[in-house]
Amino acid sequence: MRSDHLASQLALLWEVDSGSNIRSVLSDEHSCLKRLMTLMDDDVSEHLETIKSFVEKGRDEILAKESIINAWLSCHEQRIKLIYGRSIGLPLVPPTGLSILHLSSCSITDGALASCVGGLTSLHSLSLKQIMDLTALPSEEVFQLLTALKFVSISDCWCLRSLGGLRVAASFSVLSLCFCPSLELARGAEYMPLSLGSLNIQNCILAADSLSNGLPCLKYLHIQDCRSSTSLSICHLTSLTSLSICGVQDLCFLEGLSSLQFLEVSLRDVPKLEGISQFRVQRDLCVSSSVLLSHMLSSEGFTVPVSLTLELWEEPSFSFEEPAKFSSVEELSLFACKMKSLARNLKCLSSLKRLYIHQCPNISSLPDLPCSLQRITIYNCDLLTESCRAPDGESWPKIAHIRWKQFR
Repeated sequence: MRSDHLASQLALLWEVDSGSNIRSVLSDEHSCLKRLMTLMDDDVSEHLETIKSFVEKGRDEILAKESIINAWLSCHEQRIKLIYGRSIGLPLVPPTGLSILHLSSCSITDGALASCVGGLTSLHSLSLKQIMDLTALPSEEVFQLLTALKFVSISDCWCLRSLGGLRVAASFSVLSLCFCPSLELARGAEYMPLSLGSLNIQNCILAADSLSNGLPCLKYLHIQDCRSSTSLSICHLTSLTSLSICGVQDLCFLEGLSSLQFLEVSLRDVPKLEGISQFRVQRDLCVSSSVLLSHMLSSEGFTVPVSLTLELWEEPSFSFEEPAKFSSVEELSLFACKMKSLARNLKCLSSLKRLYIHQCPNISSLPDLPCSLQRITIYNCDLLTESCRAPDGESWPKIAHIRWKQFR
């Protein structure tokens, strides 16, 4: 096990995770390791106490992340010695006709997993969660037998370094990778099936060329809370129609964006992202800052699509500075925004039919609304809900004529 490499990768992801996912995983790990402690060669009680101090909420003690990571690594090294040094388990032999297999929080080696799934020719879905002993998926020889396999989900497998022979899975379509800090994703697309249609990557570490080759069938790409290089190339993803990037703090450039046309794009909490003016969105656009939206609007010929969502908006206000470019908007959604007021010129959205406002606690009233509006929905906005209350609310006269109104 490459302990130093894993420690550095975990430390990198800790910064975007804020320790929340790590805390949850280590809570389960503490219970598992404590059960194995009496079988281990070395005494790990002090390390387990360090982990326990971190996972127990409400403790005043603040531990450095390096101390917590090293404590877990010390325990994990003893677990690996135990698993490979003794025969403490039984072979996993599932029914041959099994179509769905979910393995969670268990000790299973690379070879044991290959033996387990090798004969499952009807396997449709494989889910691996919190299997800390796993370092590589099975070989090409195994995946060639899994002709029905379409879906693989891997989460919280901290020591997984390789996707093995997954690329040869012929009918494969959906891959989800969540919090796999050791996973080598440089030129990662080359190790994924050509038939892949949907890819979800969360809390992993991306290289500039992770998606630069292959994946001619990929339509849906979601990247969230990852560490990355400053640039990410997506120019080869010629079938891509849906792109969602959230919480990727390092990303500055998306290479090849101008050559693609999307049905939907969501760009949230990507504070350094630039150079996004030259691309087209046909149906849905979601952004989290006026800077991102301004970059898009600066492109000649750019028009905001039918559906616009402002999510996690940190700025106190918003205005439609170029109303003509919003002429196609029929649906406007605000979700978890800190803004104190809606755009005063909201009335200029002449095609607007639906307005959704969810979890925006600082908005206290509505501006004048366009005559085209047919539906308004307000959820978890106490101040605004009170303002819209019939018959005496400040904003009630502005929505009284609207046919469909919903509050919660």
